[in-house]
Amino acid sequence: MDHSVKAMTSRRLMSRLLNPHRFENDELEQLYQRYICKLQHSSVAAVVALFVVLTFLLANLGLAYAQAATAQNVYHAAHCLLFALLLGFLHTRFMQDAYLLWVCYVVLFFLATFCALALPLYPTSSAAKVAAEGTWQVVFVVFLAYAMMPLKSYVAAIFGFVLCTAHMAVAAVFSTEFHDLKWQQLIANVVIFLCVNVVGVFMHNLMEHAQRKAFLDTRNCIAARLEMEDENEKLVHILKND
Repeated sequence: MDHSVKAMTSRRLMSRLLNPHRFENDELEQLYQRYICKLQHSSVAAVVALFVVLTFLLANLGLAYAQAATAQNVYHAAHCLLFALLLGFLHTRFMQDAYLLWVCYVVLFFLATFCALALPLYPTSSAAKVAAEGTWQVVFVVFLAYAMMPLKSYVAAIFGFVLCTAHMAVAAVFSTEFHDLKWQQLIANVVIFLCVNVVGVFMHNLMEHAQRKAFLDTRNCIAARLEMEDENEKLVHILKND
């Protein structure tokens, strides 16, 4: 049976548009989800572990630079603790496959707050901020959402669009340094955000296609082996009867 993506009826057209790589056969799709679950779990755990290390380094570097506990250092330390607790939960027996999607949404929330802390959104009495403030954090988080989080394509795209748009809006209103070059900075940010989203969508779709192809190849290989064993048993049975 051909399990490649086929044209769907109008009743399932919306589902196909939102998830174009989904198998037409529901049983095959469920089998694939069980097949890929461990890989997705490892990918989410890797993202959480990465941010444990990143927030730990940022908190300590900020403390060493400022020689005092600042609000941003405290936030980074709190994020480090939260990510460490989440990483511990991912490696306990309480973590079930059904919780993985909710864990992904929790991770996305923490990643969004990580980016929010870097936005140029400060009182006027603070040091002047540029429109590029927080750009690398947004780019890094958006790329991870596409490349390492087991999300639907449209969910990752919405997350990337909202995060980039929020940064652009805040930078346009609150950045004060190099005011004469503000629009050049904003245009540069738009180009960077557009590039990371395009690359992210391409990579996400490429990985999804490769994973599903590997699953089908594995399934076909197992099916061929079982069929061969069945034919061998029939042949042995015939030879014994002779």
